[in-house]
Amino acid sequence: MVLIIGGAYQGKLEYACERYPEAPVIQCGERDPELELPDGDCIINAFHLFVLAQVRAEKNASDYLTRHMGVLRNKIIVCDDISCGIVPMSPEERQWRESVGRCLGLLSGNADSVIRLFCGIAGVIK
Repeated sequence: MVLIIGGAYQGKLEYACERYPEAPVIQCGERDPELELPDGDCIINAFHLFVLAQVRAEKNASDYLTRHMGVLRNKIIVCDDISCGIVPMSPEERQWRESVGRCLGLLSGNADSVIRLFCGIAGVIK
């Protein structure tokens, strides 16, 4: 598994598509709390929106990841790092932020590689 993280609009998806041109892109949405994943390689884009959908559906995204970790082993996961900045006032947004952090911790622990993009420049963390 490859985990690509960074702030919004830092070039994460473009970087993933350049490095893995044959991998299809699966776009996450904030209204879809389930992911349909192919068996082979793919790029899962906007993973943070999947976590938001899980929060809104009152589901635990970390539990979902634990149950599906075997399927995620050969995936490229692209996720915004939403942990920086002012703590949100909304309870839902705070829960989302915490859940994304927990998921990124779980994913990074299981990933073969973790890459952080900042201003389009990749820094390998793991």
